[in-house]
Amino acid sequence: MKKEDAIRIIVSCAKQYHINLENQNLLFLFGAPREPEWIETTFLPRHFLHLTGVRQNAGISSTDFYDRCLKGYLKASDFSIPKDGTAEMKLAVLPQLMSLHKNAKMIGDYGFAKSLLYTEKLAGNVTACMGFVRDGQYYLPNTALKEDIRDIAKHPQKRVLMIFRKPIRNKLYDQLCYAAKGLDMVSVIVPESVKSKITLQ
Repeated sequence: MKKEDAIRIIVSCAKQYHINLENQNLLFLFGAPREPEWIETTFLPRHFLHLTGVRQNAGISSTDFYDRCLKGYLKASDFSIPKDGTAEMKLAVLPQLMSLHKNAKMIGDYGFAKSLLYTEKLAGNVTACMGFVRDGQYYLPNTALKEDIRDIAKHPQKRVLMIFRKPIRNKLYDQLCYAAKGLDMVSVIVPESVKSKITLQ
């Protein structure tokens, strides 16, 4: 992949990350509607670089890299593209993953299908997924994968029922971004521990 093409995709995705995910928490409710499970995720500016698959050059932090993307200052001399093809695969699905809060259909635990990849939880669909690692009560994004989640997650994967979003600074989730077809807050038995985190207008 030419660096010019990579820059075009990365800059475009950074702008979408800024709008949709930066400094946001997502709460995923998944599994059986009568006994759902849940996790919370956090998306910070420094996490964006990990999703691109490229490596920033010396002297550039992950936050600097993201800032340059948003300001349109990212240059070919700011990063390198690994020769193993992983960056190309990540960048191919990155635009889709910038709307994870609306298009994640399944969640599963990573099945260690790729020996060099470390991640813990996967959220996505049949064409792409995002990997997360746990840090305290939250899961942080650490990779993007051009994979069918059913092929790399431990079986069975679980259906995403609902996805809620809030700014990190807010205490309560006030946006319902996604609900699986035929489901609403009445048809799902939302655990009390989750209800206490949600306020919907």
